[in-house]
Amino acid sequence: MPPQKPEDLGPLDAVAFLCEIAMVVLLVLAGHGFADGWRGWAVGVFLAMVAVGIWAQWMAPLSVRRLDQPTRLVVQVMLFITVALYAAAGGLWWQGIVFAVLSIGVFVVQAAKDA
Repeated sequence: MPPQKPEDLGPLDAVAFLCEIAMVVLLVLAGHGFADGWRGWAVGVFLAMVAVGIWAQWMAPLSVRRLDQPTRLVVQVMLFITVALYAAAGGLWWQGIVFAVLSIGVFVVQAAKDA
């Protein structure tokens, strides 16, 4: 059965989407912290594309393979913590911590709302 189109998107969904965008941006910037020049940007884009691929397969609302709750929340939390660790390794440790705390909070609230 194909996935249903999400309805009644609210402010929490918008903030969740901003967290997803922040994840991609933070990974690109963290990758640039690993190496100078084009190699750093290439590493960052690679990390971001891996995260986008994971998200598109198992967390996206229209994905055929979307995980059920609470498994999806566990994978999201693990992904956010991994992004924060990459950010810290790339020299963006404050940004990584703030990202992880805010994103985990938003998605926990969203999972509770969907339950």
